Amino acid sequence: MNNPNLWTEAWNAPWIAGGLTLQASTLDAFKHHAEQAYPSEGCGLLSGPADAPLMVDGCEIVENLADRYHALDPETFPRTSRTYFKMHELRTQRALELGLRQGRPVKVIAHSHCDSGAYFSAEDAATFAQEGRLMWPCAFLVTSVMAGRAADSRLWVYNAESNAFDEAEYSLV
Repeated sequence: MNNPNLWTEAWNAPWIAGGLTLQASTLDAFKHHAEQAYPSEGCGLLSGPADAPLMVDGCEIVENLADRYHALDPETFPRTSRTYFKMHELRTQRALELGLRQGRPVKVIAHSHCDSGAYFSAEDAATFAQEGRLMWPCAFLVTSVMAGRAADSRLWVYNAESNAFDEAEYSLV
């Protein structure tokens, strides 16, 4: 990244701790994607203006690569897109960097669960926090899709003290 200070600032950004305000149309866009992706998990990157650090008003859909990874190496990647999501890590990293440079940081990584709750699973936790460190400076939204219809959406944030993900408040406007 050309400006390493942007990364440093992102790790201290308030959106990591929750308390976000999501534009209803942004959440609706992700829910629509999650319904369209069903019976696979959908995933996306939610962003907002840098000068309004708790506002989230953009949704970029990201391809779930779980089935491709499973087909290539089912031993290492035993789960399919029905119960797992895999984003292209380099593309995601680049999207986060671009958002920071352009003043529209990615604040939330979103994904859906098929026919189960909007909880943050052990698999999700292992993916996004390893060795007591968060992978990317984001909060996480999980949307439950039951029988093809979006149900509940919950926001999760990393708690470094407990090395776990806690549910966080968010509001809609």
